[in-house]
Amino acid sequence: MPNDPAISILFQIGLLIIVASLGSELFKKLKLPGVIGAILVGMFIGGPGGLGLVTDITVINLLAVLGSVLILFTTGLEFDASAFWKVGSKAFLLTTIGVILSVLFGYFIGLELGWSWQAAFLLGAVLAPSGTSVIAALLSSEGAVETRHGSTLLTAVIVDDIEGILILTVTLGVIAEGTFSATSFLRIGLIAALFILASIYVGSKVFPLMVRKFERAFSDEVFFAVLLGLGLILAFVSTQVGLAAVTGAFIMGAIIPYKKVGEKLANKIQMTKEIFAAIFFISIGLVISPWDMLVILPVGLIILCVALAARLIGGLAGGGLAGFRGKTLLTLTLGLAVRAEMSFIIAYEGVAMGIVSDDFLTVTAIAVIGSMITVLPVFSKLLKSLQQPKVPF
Repeated sequence: MPNDPAISILFQIGLLIIVASLGSELFKKLKLPGVIGAILVGMFIGGPGGLGLVTDITVINLLAVLGSVLILFTTGLEFDASAFWKVGSKAFLLTTIGVILSVLFGYFIGLELGWSWQAAFLLGAVLAPSGTSVIAALLSSEGAVETRHGSTLLTAVIVDDIEGILILTVTLGVIAEGTFSATSFLRIGLIAALFILASIYVGSKVFPLMVRKFERAFSDEVFFAVLLGLGLILAFVSTQVGLAAVTGAFIMGAIIPYKKVGEKLANKIQMTKEIFAAIFFISIGLVISPWDMLVILPVGLIILCVALAARLIGGLAGGGLAGFRGKTLLTLTLGLAVRAEMSFIIAYEGVAMGIVSDDFLTVTAIAVIGSMITVLPVFSKLLKSLQQPKVPF
């Protein structure tokens, strides 16, 4: 029994949950996203250059997949489909130009670095999404959610969520075809956009009717368990039709009525999501060597600069066209320049499919963590200054 692998993995999972939670909490107290703490803990506790306390990577990776699915499922739950269809052109312009430039800049810098077109295209996809959860948490902690600029940024983040899922779907579809062409890109992009948007639209109209009927027949616990199970099943179904599992999970979460059910379900599974999300982020750290990161650091910093430039140029241009000016424009643009969980999920999918090596996760970690460290302090300071009332002379 002491040598039973099943017993050993219990120790390793328990250890990961404890150290990831403590590491995340420490970084939150330092006013930094907890994801940084989870990744760093993974690097030093079991990574290639770490202490070697975690050895069964296969089981950890299975739990990490569940973590990524739960992250996108809860993101979908917090997504108000009715509000999405009312999103104005301002939020669309604010984020979309930056997303497009991120994909293009990432693709071309990848080719300049000598990467394959598949790896370069994946890099563009990784750099495109902004850090939804990080920005939402910061706006909440600063009490800026209900302000005009705060609500504008959250609306832009809603658009960004959809665009991130779309980019992931298109990227995996184009790479799976084995050749890159404008025709295949447009075809897959059109099909993916129609599938995702139609699924959310139809689902948000039909599913609430079903929810109202079944909600009365079951207790909250059973009803919420069924909805979570459906989210996992749709994640599996998505993989069978050529989409990423997280795409199906997001769609399922998005079509659950937000106000009546989605918000309560998100609160119910919050702790479960946090535990598995921590395992997901720590699994990123488990394949990163601290010493290899120093070697890859110059390339990572170049990519970080490209990522920030793409979002800053795109945000300033799009926000300017939308009518934002001055400090408000700069604040909104900086908020969307932060990368977080979606970038890691896209990179993780690429590694799992064998498109890129584990080193790609190291580059992603440098770009994502770098964006948090460099942008968040400035963004937070500007956000506070916008909330301060002007003193009359």
